[in-house]
Amino acid sequence: MDRVLQVKLLFIAIFVAVTTYLFYDELFMVSTETIYSFGDIASLMASVSFGVIISASIYNLSFYFYMKSRQYLYYGLAQLSTLFFLINLDSLFIAPFDRIFGLKSISLFCMTGSLVLFFSLLFIYEFIRDYHIKEVNRLIKIVLALTIIDFCFALFFSISFFTPFLFIPIWLVLSEANRHIKKRDLPFNFLLIGWYITIFVATIEHLDFISFFSTPFPFLHISFAMESIFLSLAISYKFKLLEERQKIQQAILLQQSRLVSMGEMISTIAHQWREPLNLLSILHMTLTRMHKKDKDTKEILKEADNQITYMSSIIDTFRNFYNPSKTKEKFSIKEVSQDALKMLSHSLQLSKIEIIERFRDDTIIYGNRNEFEQVIVNILNNAKDAIVEREIANPYIEIFIGNGILTIKDNGGGVKKENLEKIFNPYFSTKQDSDGIGLYISKMIIEQELDARLKVESSESETKFSIIF
Repeated sequence: MDRVLQVKLLFIAIFVAVTTYLFYDELFMVSTETIYSFGDIASLMASVSFGVIISASIYNLSFYFYMKSRQYLYYGLAQLSTLFFLINLDSLFIAPFDRIFGLKSISLFCMTGSLVLFFSLLFIYEFIRDYHIKEVNRLIKIVLALTIIDFCFALFFSISFFTPFLFIPIWLVLSEANRHIKKRDLPFNFLLIGWYITIFVATIEHLDFISFFSTPFPFLHISFAMESIFLSLAISYKFKLLEERQKIQQAILLQQSRLVSMGEMISTIAHQWREPLNLLSILHMTLTRMHKKDKDTKEILKEADNQITYMSSIIDTFRNFYNPSKTKEKFSIKEVSQDALKMLSHSLQLSKIEIIERFRDDTIIYGNRNEFEQVIVNILNNAKDAIVEREIANPYIEIFIGNGILTIKDNGGGVKKENLEKIFNPYFSTKQDSDGIGLYISKMIIEQELDARLKVESSESETKFSIIF
């Protein structure tokens, strides 16, 4: 247990002790007499809040039966528990609902409070599972175990220790999740907003600190209804993000399938090339022996030997590139960059693009060499396409390696400002007949697989991609 969690638990212990001492009768319901009376507007707002909570319950339970996702089930049950919790609260203390509902049972009220906490924690556990925070998951399991014990006390002895402080365990779990999650997305922010509003309102109203022009008003009911809306939005948006991730994974699998097919085809070509290349090598050696004294012929034969060697090496380079291996190893970013340039040398020459290599030093990194080479090839291809499409005069691509940074800069006309922020988004592309997945996958490989950083800068004439290790 770290220092921050210890401080939070100490604060909770002090808060519980002080509020129990000052508000014992209100917290533990020594009396069940009706103490509030809602007016027409307050009753209407409470009824509307009930309707919102019922709608949220039906909505989420319906989605569970359709999607079979447990977060919908747990939240739907949490909403039903909240509904019965409010009905029991109103039956005990608030007119005219005390006559309408007629559930004057402290035991039932305590049990529904425990159920609200139990299903809410299960929902939070399921909701944040994708964030992979072991510390918070462990904390939730401990509180769930205590909640089960508390429910048993409510069932057999009509006593609940958690119901008077219903939202403190939820606040503790959410605050710890907020502290440990590094990349918070919109669904998680919706989750925090919904619960924090309810926790704030419930805490001060339960201690009788709120009144509406000296007239009782259902702030707690409204806060629960707002929590229903915010958390339903959180689940819906998270479902949308999951759908997008599935589409991206399908695109990645499709790309890998293409790489496998290309790899198999190139392996077949390589096999067919081997015998002719071997025969050319033998003929070259024969000709070299026959023309030892002829300098001009020797120069021509030397160039022919270079071309044979190049043909042999380039087919191996292509075969290795299109082999989607997940093996991790230590490799040189300089060597990988040179291999990528070798692969694209022919197309770059045809496009009359000057390649400027500025290799000050080298960096050895650990990861998947093949994936890193795919990133370099993708960036180089994008630069070449931009130059060709815009018919740039005196085109060039500059590759710089030094101080743990690799940059690829081109004078292909730059990226428009409105597109610069979206350039790494999935399915975004300014090119025709492009699936817009290349740069997104490149960013994933660099930042998730290699623990580096990929960024882009652009001016009116130049675009520069930087990989920072």
